[in-house]
Amino acid sequence: MRLKISEIAKACGGTLLCGNENTAVTSFSADSRTIKNGTMFVPIKGEKTDAHDFLPVVFEEGAAAAFTEKEIPTREQAVVLVKDSRTALQKTAAMFRGRFDIPVIGVTGSAGKTTAKEMIALALQSKLKVLKTAGNQNSQIGVPLTLCGLRKEHQAAVVEMGVSMPGEMARIASVVRPGFAVITNIGVSHIEYLKTQENIMAEKLRIADFIDGEGALFVSGDDPLLNSLRGSYKGNLVTFGVGRDCDAMASDINQAANGTFFTCRFRGESKQVFVPAAGVHNVRNALASIAVARTLGIGMEDAIRAIAAYKPPAMRQEMLKLNGVTVIDDSYNASPDSVRGAIDILVAEKSDGRKIAVLADMLELGDYSYIGHYEVGRYAAERGVDILLGVGMMSKDICKGYGEEHSLWFESNAQAGEYLAQNVRPGDTVLIKGSRSMKMDEVVSLLKERLS
Repeated sequence: MRLKISEIAKACGGTLLCGNENTAVTSFSADSRTIKNGTMFVPIKGEKTDAHDFLPVVFEEGAAAAFTEKEIPTREQAVVLVKDSRTALQKTAAMFRGRFDIPVIGVTGSAGKTTAKEMIALALQSKLKVLKTAGNQNSQIGVPLTLCGLRKEHQAAVVEMGVSMPGEMARIASVVRPGFAVITNIGVSHIEYLKTQENIMAEKLRIADFIDGEGALFVSGDDPLLNSLRGSYKGNLVTFGVGRDCDAMASDINQAANGTFFTCRFRGESKQVFVPAAGVHNVRNALASIAVARTLGIGMEDAIRAIAAYKPPAMRQEMLKLNGVTVIDDSYNASPDSVRGAIDILVAEKSDGRKIAVLADMLELGDYSYIGHYEVGRYAAERGVDILLGVGMMSKDICKGYGEEHSLWFESNAQAGEYLAQNVRPGDTVLIKGSRSMKMDEVVSLLKERLS
């Protein structure tokens, strides 16, 4: 990208405090540690840190320009005064996005966004040059930064879009303006702020605000709330799932040691698919990617071949073999929906040993916290998990749902990890999962150290 400061100031309604209006900006960053020549720094005020404090540092590192919400001393580099740096970045990204007439696919949902984004991008990359969201940079800052990565060679973009507060999806949808959108499911993530699942669906549906007659909204037909859109959604609705009435449907699902096989049927075509990931939820993600690819004119065989190269990111259902023990590292994050999916993977793993679930607190559930944790524990018991370990205060309710007399509770990751290291046996399969702030990867690291 290459934007002049004058163009940026006009797009965001800012005022040039100092510097040359013809200064060229070739990238944006909200992280003072990633500054390079041509970068415009976006200082964000956080709860603990105000990134405006880093302005002198980023200019020393070679930043070409910066936004600011404060009057600062005049300097050689370009500085644009704005009311809100985040909003200024979003408005600039929206202006830049408008220069590209390519298919843009937005991806959202309560769980599985990142995996779905990765599989969709893989399917499209079989024939197109694709920009995709890096990692899970799906926030009010990450989304515009992703769009600012568009280049003239890109033929499509796949943008992950996350929300936690009312009004956020409308805001980032106006930046992305996706002509196609995928909603993986409607769960209870962020229900603390959105209050009900109906509100969550209404918020996520704003991703479809910019879909016209040539676009499409892809939703899970297995999700009761999303399935209710049949007949009420006025645009082109495409469903995917294991239900017999889905447009993209999976059947003959067979879990293997290295992934999942199934038959995909879509618009008169029927093909065998292999996705190198476990769980029915990943079958749905693969179905969504095939449906998007076919809608954009990519052959089913090309899409299927590309999906077969999928590799789970670190800490997302990553299978580790440690001295005869299988560890499912799904420690990146957790919600009741994603934990149930992970439990399904645990119990489906073919092994002679015990199935052990190590589950930590799930955050941002608000008034739903007790029932959310309790039901996860009950689900683990119903699915036949042999041993359940809880970590964190909220996980006590998981233990209650599972049966306190049959579960173990630990206050810290170190305690849980030490117990596992001393008590797991070759042939056991261990699932490790919890909200990101619970740092369950510490348990994984301890097991790697002790069992290797």
